[in-house]
Amino acid sequence: MDGIKLAEYVLKIIRQRESQIVDSISSGNVKSMEEYKYSIGALSELRSLEQDLKETLQRYDIDE
Repeated sequence: MDGIKLAEYVLKIIRQRESQIVDSISSGNVKSMEEYKYSIGALSELRSLEQDLKETLQRYDIDE
């Protein structure tokens, strides 16, 4: 598996996890404020990781 395919796979997993968290929050499955804060923090980190990965892929495309 080359690096681009691996990055695309990781992006897919990140997006799936983001979707799960958003669905959990919006459907009212969060039971406490601590769980809500944890979910928002995890969502924030996933989005940051997604952005970093996209920027890295763009730099890779430019360099090639």
